Amino acid sequence: MENTRKYMYIKGIASLLFGCAICLFWGHYYPHHLHYHEQFQLFLFTPEYIADKWIYPGGIAEYVAEFLTQFYFFAWAGAMILAIVLVLIQQQINWLAKRMGASGFWYPLSFLPSILLWVFLCDENALLALPISIILALFALIIQRKITNPWGQILYTLLMMPVLYWIVGGAYFIFIAGVAIGHCVKSAPSIPGKPYIWIPIYLLLGILYPLLAQNLTQYPLLSLMTGIDYYRFPMIVPNIMLLAIVAAAVTPGAPALLPPPARATKVWTGIVSALLLAGGGAWIYAASDPDKEEAMKYDYLARMKQWNKIIKTAENKTPNSPFSVTCLNLALAKTGQLGDRMFHFYQNGTEGLIPTFQRDFTSPLPTSEIFYHLGMINSSQRYMFEAMEAIPDYKKSGRAYMRLAETNLINGQYVVAAKYLRALQHTLFYKRWATNAMSYLNNEEKIEKHPEWGWLRKARYTEDFLFSDTEMDVMLGLLLQHNKRNRMAFEYMLAYVLQKKDLERFMKYYPLGKDLGYNHIPISYQEALIFVWTQQHPNFQGLPWSISRNVLEGVSEFARIYTTQKDSEPILRPKYEKTFWYYLLFRK
Repeated sequence: MENTRKYMYIKGIASLLFGCAICLFWGHYYPHHLHYHEQFQLFLFTPEYIADKWIYPGGIAEYVAEFLTQFYFFAWAGAMILAIVLVLIQQQINWLAKRMGASGFWYPLSFLPSILLWVFLCDENALLALPISIILALFALIIQRKITNPWGQILYTLLMMPVLYWIVGGAYFIFIAGVAIGHCVKSAPSIPGKPYIWIPIYLLLGILYPLLAQNLTQYPLLSLMTGIDYYRFPMIVPNIMLLAIVAAAVTPGAPALLPPPARATKVWTGIVSALLLAGGGAWIYAASDPDKEEAMKYDYLARMKQWNKIIKTAENKTPNSPFSVTCLNLALAKTGQLGDRMFHFYQNGTEGLIPTFQRDFTSPLPTSEIFYHLGMINSSQRYMFEAMEAIPDYKKSGRAYMRLAETNLINGQYVVAAKYLRALQHTLFYKRWATNAMSYLNNEEKIEKHPEWGWLRKARYTEDFLFSDTEMDVMLGLLLQHNKRNRMAFEYMLAYVLQKKDLERFMKYYPLGKDLGYNHIPISYQEALIFVWTQQHPNFQGLPWSISRNVLEGVSEFARIYTTQKDSEPILRPKYEKTFWYYLLFRK
């Protein structure tokens, strides 16, 4: 008895540690993948929303998953949800394995489906609907195993199959497989007609229901068989997803068919546990993508307007993806540091400043943020709308609805803004913001006094013209011409031509900033000005700008090394990598 209690205690500790590891992984190491998921859905507390989920297989499980996903707005809440979900699946499988007569030796295998789901969820397009569907399928199997009457089991199985299919979709094959294996284990009650008669019936019915659903819905058979909303791209079925479903189906019953080792059970249990821990940890590590997590972090911080956190993050580790650099440059501009510190960080040309439009659901997001803060309200609205409409599973976006409501309020399109705000009022975490924003409808005076919307209304274009994203410096110039106090438009215009290495246009645009209240010439502008000067003059006599002594000495030393050393780049890099001169001559 004491050994049994000790073993139960050890198993409980193992499950607790597993849940803590999951929580720490998603809350500390991978939190912005959770934010990423939250922004690409719009969960509404309306009868119409839940009614829409009842009309296709798996919609009810999807509804539960989306309800939980909205809490990803807070990363640690999302991490706790995932920990509870995956530990619950492990506990369900352990209960079923014991009920079917599996030896305690095989207890470590109860973690396998949850580990595979953990790997699956590391994919940014993997959705919570699959783990929720597995929980519901296993719960239905648990009820089936609690029925001791053989005819009761058969009747329950036959009635539950179509119901469960409509609730969870393709994951109901876990229930069918579990029932089939359960008929074969030694602990199974005596089944009338023998198992080999009922098992083919279950399998045939299992295939029949998706075929019938194909006539009732407009979904392809592949989605009806494998699950409609388990993955963001409907027609893609990742191998790890199928492997997780198979593991959840087989793991509860298969150990009951396997004998434990005759000797050294504790040793072998430790070996199996160690292999599972090492293999699972290595697989999770390989499946995670820190570069994507970094890009998602920058995008999230830009969305939340946490400019100083973006800059601090870049100071700790220089971003090297266009997505991250875009958010960093926006943060530098919003804090008044773009002109001074732009080349202190990696720059990849104008794509890291204002990326060109791409037809997907992620890349337009930071560009929309840039256009919004610059005052290009219509362009911000267009990019955000296009991003939302490109979401592969056709969902709406809470983030997009907020931005579309803002842009329409700024433009005075109150009827359209009201449509988005009324929808947001039926959400959990956007409701308060939407209710406050409703008070701005048709209230010109209140919008003018708003610290952000009022300024953007003054900064935005008010005349029609042909927009060209291939001549962004001209577009920024028109924006500056409309409102000569738009310092951010000026800095983006100069940054754009500097990153294009177009010094002729830089010299043309630079004088436009004379009345913008600068107390010094930003460092990158000084470096560009003095470079142009040195190309046309032998010394610094008659220099018309206030260039700092450090810049003057720096350009002299840079020029000396560049002109006298055959391979000057390695020599110049340590000291001058963060200058415009290095970017101009060595960055491609």
